[in-house]
Amino acid sequence: MLEENIIQIRKRDIDEANKAFADFMLETETRFNEESKASPDLFRKISPSDLEKHTEKVLKEIACHTPFRPEEIKLVSGHSFPDVMAEKYYGVEVKSTKENHWTSTGSSIVESTRDRFVENIYMLFGKLGGNPPEFKCRPYEDCLSNVAVTHSPRYLIDMELKDKKQKTIFDKMQVSYDDFRQDINKIEKIRIYYVREAVKSGKEEMPWWVGRQSLSDKEDVITPAISLFRNSMDKERYIAEAFVLFPEVINGMYANAALWLCTHKYLLCLNMRDEFSAGGQIKRINGELLDVTIPRVVKTVMDSLPIIKNIFKSNDHIDLYEFHPEYFVCSNPYEKWLDVIEKRIRNLRCGKNRNIPFPNYYNVREWLEHPTKFEMSLK
Repeated sequence: MLEENIIQIRKRDIDEANKAFADFMLETETRFNEESKASPDLFRKISPSDLEKHTEKVLKEIACHTPFRPEEIKLVSGHSFPDVMAEKYYGVEVKSTKENHWTSTGSSIVESTRDRFVENIYMLFGKLGGNPPEFKCRPYEDCLSNVAVTHSPRYLIDMELKDKKQKTIFDKMQVSYDDFRQDINKIEKIRIYYVREAVKSGKEEMPWWVGRQSLSDKEDVITPAISLFRNSMDKERYIAEAFVLFPEVINGMYANAALWLCTHKYLLCLNMRDEFSAGGQIKRINGELLDVTIPRVVKTVMDSLPIIKNIFKSNDHIDLYEFHPEYFVCSNPYEKWLDVIEKRIRNLRCGKNRNIPFPNYYNVREWLEHPTKFEMSLK
């Protein structure tokens, strides 16, 4: 046994202690790969629980010539995260796949069973489908590439991330693993990250899983079922919100708004166009016949403007923060939104057959700024 154990080293120099644990893990990886070459069939058939037990055994054997004491290495699988604890502050999470690749689904991002003292965790991963099976041991946070959702959000493991010079999920989110794991709103942070990534990339997708919180920290009420949008008592409110969050609905692009209704409001809309633009065209404004008719969606957005103004006035709309955080840092978010809407209206095609460009002489900005002055009629 070395003269100083790891706890004594930690008290003197935390960096030296962490380096000792890294060396311990490197030696563990070497031992596993040597044993696998010698007995490939044993590891090819090993069960997850037996692999955890074997990990404890190997760690105890190697510990004899390290600052780690064998009696302080304990298998706690099934009761705590990580699977094996070493000297209170260190741990090893054991994962494996029967396939011939270095990827798998990992543990929950919540880490609700994490031991409160453990600070430094390594992943020991077995690629059991190889010939022979192989093992890698890496810092836990260096192996987590993304998040997937089964019954709860779980990390995706890729043991070759650093070798391939690819980013971890924490690199992508620009947060450290330690800061993220201690964040009480981690599920919300992950959900918002994926929403914004989808928006940036133009993908028509949204996380379906819940866990959302309001900006005012009010408790969320989770709806246990999905209902039809046509039966909702709050249709007008949701249509107004859709114009704010997804201005592209002006131009007949409803995919993101439909996904949002389903994932955020638990409402299924079977025909989005009917709610926004079906039912004819605007033929008159203040009783005067237009020389070029315009799509009904303009009347829909005009009717929604009082609600929309209140959305911007409240400044605490959680979905607005999620999809358009830029509105929270500009001096007049409502005016910025009006700019976007005006441009989209002017890109509409008009006339009975939608083959006429939007007339330049229609004063769209005045309509939007003074909606009560303009009565739009479909007859």
